[in-house]
Amino acid sequence: MSLTIRSQYEKRGFAQAKLHGLVAGLRRSRHEWIPDSRRLDAIESRGKEVAGMTDAKIRETAQRMKQSVMGGRLKREELVEIGFALVREASRRTSGLYHYPEQILAGLALVRGSVAEMATGEGKTLAITLPSFVFALEGLGVHVATVNSYLAERDFEFAQPIFKFLGFSVGFLEDRGQPDSKRAAYRKDITYGTGYEFGFDYLRDQLILMRHPHPGPREKLRQAILEREGGEGPPIVQRPLSFAIVDEIDSVLIDEAGSPLLISESAAFDDRDVAALMLARGLTETLEEGVHYRIEGDSRKVELTQSGFDFIHEPAEIPWEALRRPWQNYVLNALKAKLMFQRDVHYVIDEEGKVVIIDEFTGRRHAERTWREGLHQAIEAKEDVEIRPEHHDAASITRQRYFSRYEKMCGLTGTASESAGEFWHFFKLGVEPVPLHRPNRRAVLPERVFQSADALDDAVVADVRERHARRQPILIGTRTIKVSERLAERFQAEGIRHRVLNAKQDQEENEIVSTAGQPGSVLIATNMAGRGTHISLTPQSEEAGGLHVMVVERNESARIDRQLIGRAARQGQPGSAQSFVSAEDHLIERYDPELGEEIRQAPADKFGEVSPDFCQRFDRLQARVERIRYDQRLRIAERDKWLHQTRQSLA
Repeated sequence: MSLTIRSQYEKRGFAQAKLHGLVAGLRRSRHEWIPDSRRLDAIESRGKEVAGMTDAKIRETAQRMKQSVMGGRLKREELVEIGFALVREASRRTSGLYHYPEQILAGLALVRGSVAEMATGEGKTLAITLPSFVFALEGLGVHVATVNSYLAERDFEFAQPIFKFLGFSVGFLEDRGQPDSKRAAYRKDITYGTGYEFGFDYLRDQLILMRHPHPGPREKLRQAILEREGGEGPPIVQRPLSFAIVDEIDSVLIDEAGSPLLISESAAFDDRDVAALMLARGLTETLEEGVHYRIEGDSRKVELTQSGFDFIHEPAEIPWEALRRPWQNYVLNALKAKLMFQRDVHYVIDEEGKVVIIDEFTGRRHAERTWREGLHQAIEAKEDVEIRPEHHDAASITRQRYFSRYEKMCGLTGTASESAGEFWHFFKLGVEPVPLHRPNRRAVLPERVFQSADALDDAVVADVRERHARRQPILIGTRTIKVSERLAERFQAEGIRHRVLNAKQDQEENEIVSTAGQPGSVLIATNMAGRGTHISLTPQSEEAGGLHVMVVERNESARIDRQLIGRAARQGQPGSAQSFVSAEDHLIERYDPELGEEIRQAPADKFGEVSPDFCQRFDRLQARVERIRYDQRLRIAERDKWLHQTRQSLA
């Protein structure tokens, strides 16, 4: 690692963890880096041999390799070079695509059990086929997990002809599919699906096994049931967890880590609960910050003062003895709903009048999720929609603990270095950067800073108008629905044709994003909508400068900003990116309001733009927030581990 890179990481508050994870990956890759160059030569050499084989001979070779590994005569590590050569040739004959050297390097990193940091647009889907085949030689099942069902099905359809050519079976795991179809998908050599559906199936199986009397360990019962013919016994679907390849691994394992996988069951609910929720909502209108409650700094934790506690217990009409939880918890939830959860930022009201959670990192809806401990119902009361019954947890597991149960795990993403320490701490995964296939032509323009959101909007509109006039395609990434709709109103007023992508799911989302490279296209998208979707440029778009990405408002993680910027200038194409920040941005208002006031008081031009010298302050602020988020995930993982150990000791 260069001194420059080392000094950058040592400036961060949790640099030791990051440095440890990155160095772990580099040590592993450095240890095998010279052999990797020779392995590339060996794969090329084996590829020439394979190119002369008939289709039947290639299939016979692949099947013989599988039988040798399953029979214990060979180890899969001995067959990496020939395995990669077979997959490359199968891909050439079925899809016309031939893995280039950088994709092979990514495949070798995955076979070693690392996180391959492979830039956006470098062909991760094709690279995944290489380790998938090698792992599948064991005959134990390979799970290829990604962030949404559309991408999982797309990748399954892409890879299926390649593996079918080699005589290997491939399955697709439908979200909320029937047990029989899921069991069939899991019996395939390689199974594509979403990370959360793999995890939910594990939890469902665990619930079934817990409720099925058996004197021995659960895994022995699982194996016995799966080996029975005719589907006798409980309807479990998964085989033991063996190999996992996680695409967009930072999204699956880090961005989603704060939301454990939960299977819930409806709890008792009646009019007394509704009455308590409405009373609590009304009380919040009379409570004063600093007198009745206080908010703890960055954690945003709400606590009642003694005065507040006494005040809320004065009303005589509250049915204390009939409530499912202490009365103060209803009031605290009502305060959180009022102060910390904003409509079109943290949730939306859908067409059926339901409160639907919005993922803060992707901008997608999650209709299957609810906030716990009565918070969801407090938000429903706040919005005057139907208050639905609470659910209690029947089973839960964090993503950290679930994916740690695989015998071997690896993954890919375009932004792994920032989270190297976390990958190492939780999963012992090193990070290995993969070289670009073509030189990067992206122009990253200086960040612009404004005194107000209105001034920022004016600058965005002016920039878009100028680029739109010369038919340059533009992708505008916003943190929230509220900001995207605010900009859309301005564009509408200015007569700028555009499309808005807000909190949609899967196929529609990815189809919209895939057209973002058309000449003159202007797309406003929340956060990382369409992540993993290829954006093609026409010759006219390239002549106009390629895709231009505008980051409106920094995210809480610099990694997500970098992921968004990475949408521009893929695979050596032209492209550019620029960030716009204002004193009213969420990151500043929530975590450093004093910085916002400094920006408002700073000398500005007639358009409200101030010096970019504030950008270093933004970097430090993001680093502080990343530490807070990391600590939160660490506490969640530690609590989950403690609960798991407690349950085991009581079993």
